[in-house]
Amino acid sequence: MLAASAVIEVPSETVEHAALEGAPIEKLDIGKGEIAYVGLPVGAREKRVVLVGVHGAGDRADWSCSEWKAVTADWAFVVCPQARSPHPADKNAFVWGAAEAIASQAERAVAALRARYGAWMDDGSFVYGGWSQGGTLAAQVVAARPGVYDRVVLVEVGHTPLDPNAVVATFAASGVRRAVVSCSSSKCRSFANSFERAASRRRLPVRLVDVGNRGHWFDEPVFRALGPKVAWLVDDEQRFAGLGAAVDARWMTD
Repeated sequence: MLAASAVIEVPSETVEHAALEGAPIEKLDIGKGEIAYVGLPVGAREKRVVLVGVHGAGDRADWSCSEWKAVTADWAFVVCPQARSPHPADKNAFVWGAAEAIASQAERAVAALRARYGAWMDDGSFVYGGWSQGGTLAAQVVAARPGVYDRVVLVEVGHTPLDPNAVVATFAASGVRRAVVSCSSSKCRSFANSFERAASRRRLPVRLVDVGNRGHWFDEPVFRALGPKVAWLVDDEQRFAGLGAAVDARWMTD
């Protein structure tokens, strides 16, 4: 039995936080009349990494957060900036005008999120997840913030012309360590194959995901095929260990 005056010291790094509480997806005012949505890893008791999920043209940030939360099995913080310009065909959906808008809004969204939930947020680099236009602009975004994003996931890119050699060169110069490209259309697949060859020449590790000829979609079949590759994307660093395990548990199939 311990004496009444005995003190047990527990190393601070082993102490868990209280479980994170909040709505699964919250809206943030990030200033300048702009908003973002954030997906929370509700129930987390330790630090979690950040994925910035960027929507496409004619899309919305709340939809994007739902999609990237599914891909990451609700384990990571998912930060989703929203473009300001309404899409010409739908005033309730939005389109990006420039990559710098994504970079700036994501930066301010992460800062706002950290002010509220910083005790649960990892301090390391982020994963960039871009769907359609969000993927088309990915290289420009990571170049605008070198070292901030060291892993990139591109979903259904190639519908707007992209030079795969230039994209790979930009990623390599900006500190990207691994990349995944997921396709369910022939245009994306053509880009992805060229991208993989260019990445091989620069020794940038890449994995491709082929979801079949389903068209321009980001839905459950994509989540199911993409999830295991996201687990590969992060399996070289211990701070991502929980993400890989969560993704494998939800999306890995026999």
